[in-house]
Amino acid sequence: MNNTQIITTLNHISLQINQIVPLFIIITGTFGHICNIIIFSKRSQRRNPISVYFLSSTIVCLIALYIGVLVRYLQDIYSLDPVNNNLVTCRIRSFTVYIALSLSNWYILLGTIDRYLISCDDNRRRQLSTIKNAYRSIVFITIVFILCYCHILILYNIQTFLNVYDRLQNFCYPQRGNYRIFSDIQILLQFSLLPPLLMSVFVVLIIKNIHASHRRIANTVVAQHHARIKRRDLQLSKMLLVQVMITIICSLPLAVSQLLTTLTLTTTKTVLRLTIENFFALVSRQLAFFNCSISCYVYTLAGSQFRLEIRDSGNRITFLICRKRLLERRQIHVQDDQRPNGNV
Repeated sequence: MNNTQIITTLNHISLQINQIVPLFIIITGTFGHICNIIIFSKRSQRRNPISVYFLSSTIVCLIALYIGVLVRYLQDIYSLDPVNNNLVTCRIRSFTVYIALSLSNWYILLGTIDRYLISCDDNRRRQLSTIKNAYRSIVFITIVFILCYCHILILYNIQTFLNVYDRLQNFCYPQRGNYRIFSDIQILLQFSLLPPLLMSVFVVLIIKNIHASHRRIANTVVAQHHARIKRRDLQLSKMLLVQVMITIICSLPLAVSQLLTTLTLTTTKTVLRLTIENFFALVSRQLAFFNCSISCYVYTLAGSQFRLEIRDSGNRITFLICRKRLLERRQIHVQDDQRPNGNV
């Protein structure tokens, strides 16, 4: 296959991805996040700190889907660009999308830390896992990221580049020079590297705590405590571990793509290389948003308790609509503790 055929093939695949994948992400993400909101907003779940973190992550993921994916889909497919022809909306959209993408990972990290605390033998650490501390942590990390990304509101500009359709298109992108390198490194660290790495560390600590508890000679009170940990945290740790793996796979390519593009801005590139870079950037962008749409399905596959909650909620909805329970009825017991190229 010669260079011309490779370029034609990659451009064709890019067109298909742009037409199909964003719509799929929006539909599946909307349905999944509605399920998450229904489950984690239940009274029995609101007493659980990790449900607060999951619910917060769901909300910012919805923001990322509609402000990020939907706007870009309208721009690419229908040439409707409500954002990149106006500098103010350009900066606000980029600011909102990057905050939402980053916070979606950091809220899950906070949930992982909460599970670590509740799995500890030290009673002082376990007492840190409270609803009040969960809300405080969410407010604190949200303010931190607003301050970290506020430079976008000043230093992002509208720039014109060739898109995957070989048409000139406006993009909201960092100013050239050192600021662009800083912006890409910040996204690499805050979105793609730090959250997955820290999640992995705390998941390992959770598993270590639970395994250590099985080898320890415990009194009745401690045995009851670890019995609750076994039922609750092993399942939640499993859900979080799967989420961590998916986060790493989906988050890292976007930051790498943007950083490579910035570092090679002054390099003379062939048409083939530009096509390959554009294709990689497109795939990495879709992966980042895909990560924001699948949390419900991850929890459903990895957590039996979550599946029971979905079944119970489904029965309630179908009973209200058609006075019948379409799903198998089971008793639910809820634990009370429980770019141009890389531009998004």
